[in-house]
Amino acid sequence: MPRPLRPRCVFHWFGVLSLFVGLTLVSSVEAQSSKPVFSSNVITAKTPGHAVDVKVDIKGTKQLALVVTDGGNGYSCDWADWAEPRLVGPEGEKKLTELKWKKAHADWGQVRVNQNAGGEPLKINGKSVEYGIGTHAESLILFDLPEGFTQFQCRAGLDDGGVKQNNGAETSVRFLVFADPNAQALASLVQPKSGGNSGGNVPPGEALDGLDVNQDLEVSLFAHEPMTLSPSNIDIDALGRVWVCEVVNYRHFRNQNNPLREEGDRILILEDTDGD
Repeated sequence: MPRPLRPRCVFHWFGVLSLFVGLTLVSSVEAQSSKPVFSSNVITAKTPGHAVDVKVDIKGTKQLALVVTDGGNGYSCDWADWAEPRLVGPEGEKKLTELKWKKAHADWGQVRVNQNAGGEPLKINGKSVEYGIGTHAESLILFDLPEGFTQFQCRAGLDDGGVKQNNGAETSVRFLVFADPNAQALASLVQPKSGGNSGGNVPPGEALDGLDVNQDLEVSLFAHEPMTLSPSNIDIDALGRVWVCEVVNYRHFRNQNNPLREEGDRILILEDTDGD
């Protein structure tokens, strides 16, 4: 007889689903500000240097939100970089890349530290970026800030990964910074496209980063590819076990680049046997 799982384990199924879910923009802090403390003009390949300098007052700020929206012509080729982002205070500077974000979303690829949305080195207008965060519109990156800093500074620019496509004609974004943001304001600006994170595979270690979890709940990852592959349906039984219908041969005749699995498709039963 399988040993019943502890109650918290019933929430582990989110770890599997989180590889396929989009973003829900929900803030866990009290809403304070609905207006950005910084808002750029539309940045395009015609903008000098393909970037704009950012310097904002964050004295007393507990949360910082970095937002990238498309420039009004859709989000194609809208690769964006937060270059040399840093917190400045009386005691010195701290790289924002040294902090772990609370949540991060990009509508294509991934939000990455020291890489662009496609996983390549950060470059703005042909020049390498010393350190920074690469993303793609529509994008939201939310940080909890340490105390003791009074300014946020960076360059916000177009990554060459987008500008080099179609001669840069389609690349256009706006950069916004919010201090102690209002969740509704962010949601109205950043509206994830269907499927979210299209074109980017999320590493297992980052699979839970996009989930907004109630403080009374716990979410952890206990199964991922290649343990499971191409799940078409997922359900949970009364014992907390996750049943996965794994269908890899579906429409094989339309997708000949994937090898046929001779033993056929299968149903997996995933169980946390040690309660870790």
